[in-house]
Amino acid sequence: MARRTGKGLTALVAGALGAAGAYFFDPDRGRSRRSRTKDQAAAALRRRQRETEARVRYAEGRLEGAAARSSGAGEFTPEDDTDIVHAIKQAFSGLEFSTSDVKVDVVGGAATLRGQVEEADHIDEVQKVVAEVPGVASVEGYLHTPGAAPPNKAASLNVS
Repeated sequence: MARRTGKGLTALVAGALGAAGAYFFDPDRGRSRRSRTKDQAAAALRRRQRETEARVRYAEGRLEGAAARSSGAGEFTPEDDTDIVHAIKQAFSGLEFSTSDVKVDVVGGAATLRGQVEEADHIDEVQKVVAEVPGVASVEGYLHTPGAAPPNKAASLNVS
């Protein structure tokens, strides 16, 4: 039984080779078919080579990035107080509540927060986020909830 399958397979392969030979060596169109097939094979080879080179460049870039990160590159180091303000505002974007009414001033690394937030629990969370920003030496908070007096003005408002 196995021998019969082998003969059938041999006949099939021989038939396929004969058909390919007739296709590529046809007197009328064989030359153009061979040329087109050669061009297509060369294009496929060039395409694979470009893809391989791109993968190698990508892997090299990933390795360079990992080496740079391991040596401390890529970490935020503010150059001035303006950089710290921008970093604080970026940190606010990670909070789940609005901080659009919070004003931030930084002088010599000391951050001052003024304005209001919706809930009293948010005041501590905002101050904690600001304290974690690189370059912030201290946090002074004058945040309050809507309708409440700011902490720095509460005493003067009660005296009146």
